[in-house]
Formats: sequence, structure tokens, C-alpha cells
Amino acid sequence: MAEQFEEFDDFKPAKEDDGVNDTVKKVIEKEMSDLEAFKADNDDMIFSYEEPKQALTEMMVEYIQNVGDVNEVNYCSFNTGNGEAIDAWGYSGDEDMMSVDLFLTVLVDPEKSNSLPKSEIERHFKWMEKFFERSQSGTMFSRITDKRSDLYQIAQLINDAEKVDRVRMFLMTNAIVPANLEIDEKETEEGTIMEYHLWDVKRIKKHDDILRGKEAVVVDFEDKGFNPLPCIKMPDVSDRVECYLTIIPGETLSKIYNQYHQHILEQNVRTFLQFKGASNKGIRDTLIGHTPTAAQRAKGDKKRDPEPDMFFSYNNGISTTATDINVVDTEQGSVITKITDWQIVNGGQTTASISAVMKMKNTDPEMIKQVFVAMKVSVIKDKETKEDLVPRISQFANTQSAVKKSDFGINEPFLQELEQQSRLVWVKNSMNKEISKWFFERTRGQYMDKAKHTANAKEEREYYAEYPKNQMFDKTTLAKCIMSWEQEPHTVCKGGEACYTAFFKKMTQSKARFDEKMFMQTIGKLILFKTIDAYYGKDGINLAGYKANMVAFTMSVLAKITNKAIDFESIWREQSVITPSLYNELGGDVTTIYAKLLSGNKSITYKVKSTYTAASGRKMNKWEVKSIADSELEKLKDTVLYRVMKLVVEIQPSIWNHLMDVDEGTNISVNTKRASCWSNLCAKNVGSDIQIPSNILTSDEDYEMTPAMLRTAETANSYDYETWHDINIWGKETGLISPRDTAFMGSIYYWCKRGKELTYKQARYAMRVLEMARSKGWEE
Repeated sequence: MAEQFEEFDDFKPAKEDDGVNDTVKKVIEKEMSDLEAFKADNDDMIFSYEEPKQALTEMMVEYIQNVGDVNEVNYCSFNTGNGEAIDAWGYSGDEDMMSVDLFLTVLVDPEKSNSLPKSEIERHFKWMEKFFERSQSGTMFSRITDKRSDLYQIAQLINDAEKVDRVRMFLMTNAIVPANLEIDEKETEEGTIMEYHLWDVKRIKKHDDILRGKEAVVVDFEDKGFNPLPCIKMPDVSDRVECYLTIIPGETLSKIYNQYHQHILEQNVRTFLQFKGASNKGIRDTLIGHTPTAAQRAKGDKKRDPEPDMFFSYNNGISTTATDINVVDTEQGSVITKITDWQIVNGGQTTASISAVMKMKNTDPEMIKQVFVAMKVSVIKDKETKEDLVPRISQFANTQSAVKKSDFGINEPFLQELEQQSRLVWVKNSMNKEISKWFFERTRGQYMDKAKHTANAKEEREYYAEYPKNQMFDKTTLAKCIMSWEQEPHTVCKGGEACYTAFFKKMTQSKARFDEKMFMQTIGKLILFKTIDAYYGKDGINLAGYKANMVAFTMSVLAKITNKAIDFESIWREQSVITPSLYNELGGDVTTIYAKLLSGNKSITYKVKSTYTAASGRKMNKWEVKSIADSELEKLKDTVLYRVMKLVVEIQPSIWNHLMDVDEGTNISVNTKRASCWSNLCAKNVGSDIQIPSNILTSDEDYEMTPAMLRTAETANSYDYETWHDINIWGKETGLISPRDTAFMGSIYYWCKRGKELTYKQARYAMRVLEMARSKGWEE
């Protein structure tokens, strides 16, 4: 999609010299507003990328996701030139809500303008509307040439849906939009609610300030048209806090949450309080009732009528904190009129659930007016103790609560151990110097929160140096990576929530633990997972669509053909194999370099920022394009990761052809979610004829060898290498063992011929093939 700023009529070229002397100009520049300075820094960062519009899109989506309403997003920049355009999309559905999210980015050249007029905003929202409408009618299909693309996928999902209840359109820009501009939602004739969400640099700065703690959540009930909250002040039992008990209407709580979203939820627990129709049925059923399906009735599930008036009695209420509170005495008693720095530390599920129910289809708006929620407000007297007290109040409030579904196992030992290891284990460079760490985000938004809570810009830069952005991973990414490696790509393709549920169950049932060794192996898998993704992306072969599906199936095929024996600890160690200076200039992200190498890119370049002083006296940034030396590329080519990725290059066409080979009318995305899609791929023995390099596999020192394992290795190593060669030739001539087994016997023949002993995994595999060959007629 072309950058839209070239089309705007109101973008004027920069003014000529107006005669203001340099001294005055320096004063004016020094007095730039905070917003202008924030925008200048933001634009400088965005335009440093090779594709600034894509960088802006990804950054904006990250902020929107941090608010908590949007989960998985697929990127696919598209503009027909005929009034339809999107840059990304999301799709979700359950028994209560079918929702489509559309995203469109307007990149404005700061040299031409800093604003975006209302007319352009409305025009771009119309482009997203038309994309949805024409996808729904089916006329969009003729405009999309590649039926295998992500774009075709969302158009097909919209077209196939019996009804889309809600379309949320997010217009994102690096410009400043007119103050207080809002576009009211509307309902189509088909009953679809169309929502319009505008995200400009001013809104980004506001959220950035909240994350940094510079701007507190302040709720003035009367100013927002709400009734003050009747309250009771509890006796002074502490010199650190004062407590109030009150009752807040569910409608008021929901509207406040809709405005502040995740920023009103305390950072340590907030990210697990998202509501889905099936995630907290107790709250939902109390509010709107429950009509069981035939299958549910067969299991004894009964119909329940709505009981919104009983919500106060059934629900434990919410616990909140504040740094200040305005209480006014009236004839009816004391009332709360304003709460400053308000945080919900326990009861986020209640809050999010009420809000979600209000957005459900067929919800009676009068029903919510009967809902009231008990609320405790703990006001921190000493502001300096806030950072210590609020997390502790949150921790103990959640520990004492009997309802634990909201955090979905956040305190499971394996998650806590993984988080702990990520704060302790350093990546070391080729000089054995500690340079960075991988950051596991146990609660979503945790990474950005910690960055924004640094004391100053210098500390923030140090934080990002210690925890580079490309080395942050969350539970969803972890789940996709591990479930792909566990050969369940169909589960991964079902989406983040379903995948994480299956992953969580597998990890808890296996009583998984993360020591340093396990952590390094896990990061090795993540590096491979990310590198496959980069290879399939714009820096590599740039697949037309279904990239996420391809990554999952590729990872699973690798696990299958290597017998899950890839040496991930070497991948961990080799992630900084290049010289320290180059590693630092790349920000530690070498996945794109691997992608360019493997896709045949002859000249591999990157950008480096430097600072200079302009004639005006202002410090400016410029970006220098550098090439990576052949000697550095050779270091990357000599890694385990590169050799594994060479296997990916070989198996990719077969996996792609398999996923695309569906019957007419079958949705490719839906098909990848079926277990049969994976089992059918396995039946094709993709990659079975590839000789697996022995230098990508783990060695025996990775195991605590049991006596049985030692006997297996000893027995296999007692055979002459000619035995393996003989089986290799026999397998080729007779076809009585699989091509993969035949190729494996050839690889260990060369391994043993060079005087090397078989590892346990190699020995186990060799003995299995040996016995199979004997059973089918091979004789020594």
C-alpha cells in the first residue's frame, strides 16, 4: 500500500527562511512541547526502518494489544486503489460474539505535515468499511489475485460467517488528529455493529505516559456524568492506608473500564483478566442466563434464568487502590466524587466480564442497570510507598480470593521458574562477555511496563540493551513454539487461546520444570521458530499467505524427521557468534540475516544510526546503510541453526503444496486446524529422504544415561560400520524400509566410518531400523 501522505492536499512543503535568527530558532526548538518532542522521537525511530509504514503498523498494534482488547493480528498491507484497503486484520468467534478487527495505517511524512484532517480520517475509515462490505458480499474475491494469501483468508472468513456481530476498525497514524474527534458506532441492516477507533501519536503518548507512571488514571464521577458513590470510611487501622467501602453500579464500572481498559488493572495481574464467553460462565450466566445446547442437556446442564439483581450477593466484589480520594458529606451520607491513580488489583475478571456482557449480541441494556458490585478502596497515604504497597495488596488480595480462573495458572511453578531464569541467564558473545537476556513476559504488558517505569531515558536505554525487544516472548509465542515442536501444528493453528490451553495442560501434566539447561534449550527452539518465521516473511521468500500455519507445520516436520534431537543448546550458544560490534549494531536480531542468506540475497545490508549537529544547532539523526562482511556471513553459515534452516529450505515446498492442496470450497485455514491435516502430511513422509547432518543433533552428554541406555549405545557401537552401509544399500534396492530409515543408515555409516561413536539417540534409532530390516528379510 502506497504511503498516504503523498495524496493529502493540505500537506504543504516546508516554509522558506522566515528571517528569524538562529538564536531565536534554538529557543523555539528547545521549548518544543512534550507531544512534539515525543512525536519527533517516534518519527525518527519509524523512518529508520526500511519499511517505515510496516514499522508504524506493528508499533501501533503493540500499543493496542497492550490495552487488552486485541489479541492475534495478521499483517497484510492491501490497497486496491478502488476504495478498499487494510494493513492488518484479526478474527475471533465463540458462542457469544463473532468479531472482525481491521487495521489501516496512515503514514504522514513529518517534513510535510504533522496533522491529519478529519476528511482524510473519514475517507480511510470508509476504505475499511468497503473492504468488509465487499468481502461479505463476495465481490472482493475478484480483486484478490492470490487465493493462497492472508488477504483472501480474511475475505473468505467474513464471507463464510453466518453473521458478524461486530467490526472494529482501527485507523492508526503517526500524525496528530483534530482534538476530541470521535466517530460514533453504527449498526448495519444485517445487525453488525461497526466501531471506529482512532489511534494517533497523541493517544500513543497518553498510554506511554500512563505506562511510565507520569499520568495517573483519574476518575471524576460527576464530571463523567456518573452518580457519586455512597461510601463508608473504615476506622484508621494503619498509618499507611485509609480504607473505604462502597457499591459501584455495574454500568458505571463497565464504562470506566471501556475508557481505560488494561491501564486501570494493576500490572501484576491485569493481563490474565480477559473475558471470553466460555472463560467465566458463572459471571455471564448470572447476568444474562444460560440456555444449554442439546449436548449440554445430555450431560445434565440445566437452563438458568438471568439474575442480575443477585450479582451483588453472588460476587465477591473488587479490591482497588488509589493515591487520593475526594469524599463529600451529604444529607444522605458520605459519597466519593473523585478517585486519583485508581487501580483494580483484584476483580479484573468481574470488571472485564461485565463489560464483555454489555457488548454481547441480544443483551438487554436495562439488565446491566440492576447490577451492583461491592468495592473496597485502599488509599495510599504515603505516595513514596505506592510502588511497594500496591503490588503487595494485589498479591495478597488475589491469594485470598477463592476464584482463580481469572489468572489461568499464572502462579504455576513452571511459569515462575521460566520467568526467573529469563531474569538470570545471560547471552554471552564470542568474547564470553555477558551482553543481553531473553525476557519472558509472564503477564502480558510486563515488558513494556518495566521499560516505562525506569527512572529516566538513560535507564530505559540500558533496559532495552539488557532485554532487546526481539528477545522478548510471551506465553502465547512460547505455547506455539513448544506445541509445534511437540508435533501438534493443528493445535497451534486453532489460535493463541486454544493453543495455550493445550500447552498449559501438557506442561502441568508432565510437571515441567525450568532449570538453566531447560531454559537454554527452550530459547534455542524459540530462535529456530523465529528464524523460520523470518525466512517465510518479507526478508526471506515472502510467502503469499498462511505464514503462521507454515511455521507451525515446518517446526513439526523438523521434530519428526530429526527424532526431536536437534542440538538446541548449540543454537543458544551460537546466537551471538558474530563479532560483538556487529551484534550490537544489529540489536542482536540475526534472524533476518539468516532469512536473507537462505533466500539467496547476494548483498545483505543493515542500517546504523549516528548523530550530527545541524546548522540550526539541533542534534539530528541520520542512518547509514552498511553491508555485512563475507567473513561474518561465513560464521553464520557454520552454525547449527543455519544447517537446520537448510533442511527447512528443502522441506518447505512439500509442506506448502500439502497445505494448499484442498478440495474446492474447503477453507485452507480451517483445514490446517484438523488433526487429519497433520496426519496426512506425515503419511507423505515429507523429508524422509533427506540425510540429516549428524552435526545438528545432540550428543550423549545431554543425558543422564541409565544402564539400559548405556547397553543400547554399547550394542549399536559394537557393529561394524559396513553393517549400516549394507542395510542402506538393501533398503534402496528393496524399498522394504522407509526412505527416511534408509537415508539414516547411510548417514550413520559415514559417521562411524570417520571413527565416531554413535550417540544414544543414534544408537536407539539404528537398532530399531536393524531389527525392522531383519524382520523383513535382511541378513548380515
